[in-house]
Amino acid sequence: MKRKVWLLLLGFVLFYYLMHIAYDLPNLLYHAERVQWLPSEAHGLLEQSVNIGSSFLFALCPYLVLFYCYPTGKVKEGILLLLLPLAAITFINYQLSFILDHRNERLRYFFSSNIFFFSVYIVYGVVFYFVRYTQYKQLEQKELLLQNRQAELSFLRSQVNPHFLFNSLNNIYALVYEGSSQALPAIAGLSDLLRYMLYDSTEKVPLKKEWEYIVKYIELQKLRFDQPIQVNLHVGGPMDEVEIPPLLLIPFVENAFKHGDFSGNDDHLAITLYVTSLKINFHCFNRKGKGGSKDAGGGIGLVNVKRRLNLLYPDKHLLHIEDRPDTFTVTIELLHD
Repeated sequence: MKRKVWLLLLGFVLFYYLMHIAYDLPNLLYHAERVQWLPSEAHGLLEQSVNIGSSFLFALCPYLVLFYCYPTGKVKEGILLLLLPLAAITFINYQLSFILDHRNERLRYFFSSNIFFFSVYIVYGVVFYFVRYTQYKQLEQKELLLQNRQAELSFLRSQVNPHFLFNSLNNIYALVYEGSSQALPAIAGLSDLLRYMLYDSTEKVPLKKEWEYIVKYIELQKLRFDQPIQVNLHVGGPMDEVEIPPLLLIPFVENAFKHGDFSGNDDHLAITLYVTSLKINFHCFNRKGKGGSKDAGGGIGLVNVKRRLNLLYPDKHLLHIEDRPDTFTVTIELLHD
């Protein structure tokens, strides 16, 4: 927490005038004001400035003592440390009253007649510190929550990369083992995807780039099949104008290839991505392999993306998963800025 002494001073000047106006209110009502609030003469202005400055020291001392002692738990030491400067400031005010106001009175009478104002000034410094300290702690708590949120998002995203890499390497290994001519194209495709994951590590990327990543991923997965597979891709809307967290949609496509049924002549996989001025609509449909249960809540990918959606789009997303015996469908709606 920064000291902000200038803010303490500005607040004190306003507080000083308000307190003295309230104290002198009866005299103001009967047009017998005792304090000249806006001195027109240089001597009066100087006197008023010195009076405010010397009074400000009563607020400044407890504020600084609390600033340095309270966070470290040295409150008792701070109170003892405060007594000496307060006594010195009281004596300084007594001397100034004699010099500026030509008031010749004993110190104890001066103290008893001004103890109310001195106490209020001290309380002001204490209250100002704790208000600032409370605000600082609230801000610190918000920053801590934000840091924890960013750390969790980074961890969730880091889970996507090894998960995808593990599956892709298994596919390429199978191609190499079988001596397939598609092994080298698969390695080249994986290289492009890894480049995207490693170098496009910003918080958000254009939706068009994320879609290109999905298309390349699908092309890479096609290489492991001996027969052509039916994949229908539909896209529409201003994809260049919308951004999305990277690797947010890929777990559903990956899940489709992991558990999908790509035999037969029917449509194996259908993906639709449509963007409007308010929403991003993503739809992924695929047929399921026999005996291949697709747990809607299981697996790293699906659990991961659910958590990321809750963190990134709180109350701004809709996730619907329809798990039937023969088909699996995912629908996502995201509200974007």
